[in-house]
Amino acid sequence: MRNNLMKIITAAVLAGTISALASGCYFFPDEEPLLDPPTLDVADVVYYTYTVARKDIMSQTIQSGYLVSGVQSDCFFTKYTGQLKNIYVNPGDFVEEGQLIAEMNNGAIEHLLRTQELKVELAQLNYNNTGSAADKLQLEIEQSTLQQYQDEYDGGHVYANMSGQVSFVKTLNPGDTVDPYDVIVTIVDPEKLCVRATVENAGDFSVDDVVTVEVNGDYYDGIVVRTPKEEIAEGDSEGNKVYVEFTGDAPGFGYLGSIGNITKIKAKSENTLVIPKHVIKTDGDRTYVQVLRNDEKVEADIETGISNAVEIEILSGLSEGEEVIVK
Repeated sequence: MRNNLMKIITAAVLAGTISALASGCYFFPDEEPLLDPPTLDVADVVYYTYTVARKDIMSQTIQSGYLVSGVQSDCFFTKYTGQLKNIYVNPGDFVEEGQLIAEMNNGAIEHLLRTQELKVELAQLNYNNTGSAADKLQLEIEQSTLQQYQDEYDGGHVYANMSGQVSFVKTLNPGDTVDPYDVIVTIVDPEKLCVRATVENAGDFSVDDVVTVEVNGDYYDGIVVRTPKEEIAEGDSEGNKVYVEFTGDAPGFGYLGSIGNITKIKAKSENTLVIPKHVIKTDGDRTYVQVLRNDEKVEADIETGISNAVEIEILSGLSEGEEVIVK
């Protein structure tokens, strides 16, 4: 009896469940209504601008060179290779023309020279006494030999060929081998320092151009005295040097070899409209900038003048106080 009751209850529960499932999604919540998509406020566009102003501007050429002497001379042996005896000067020394600068070890030649001088003297006495053709010929032979020894002796000595100040001495020790035309000493005129610069554009400088020279933070007035044009006219195949002499105060001898920066002002405008070069745009032959006028971005055609590395002159198309859009 009890089993029958349980079967009846189970059947009733099963039937109720099937009925609920058949009636729809009874256990799921109702769908929410769709909302309108959110709207975003577009912020105002922000421009970075440069205010057109008046100022001075100049275009210039800057060229780096080195301080050298406009008058200098190299000293070297010319006759033969030999062993150095000594160098008698040091950098900074003042020397006189004809002063002994250096010599080789040539003791044997010196002995032969002195002996030959005696032979010439003896041959001269013999000829004076006899007047014979044979003694005359012997005298000429001895004189020729003496000249040969003298040339060899002189070739072992280097003398200053100008008065001035020693700017360079080659590092050598007694006994070192030296060759002909190997520069041993350089002598310069310390009163005639100038700047020598190698230039890429030969047309940047002309003779008599007034320039400024910066040396170790100090500035000096100068004038161009020689350009590649003169070098080429004189047969220099390279023709790429500019020389500048100082017209007032000049650096001291201690600056020889230092860097000298030459500045030439090519053009200059005073109290003119100036803007940064990087804001300028081009389209074919057209040159223009973007300007903020009445809070709107517009394009303005312009005419430009001189410029330097960062700024450029505006001849027309803009007015003082206008806002040029940088970005």
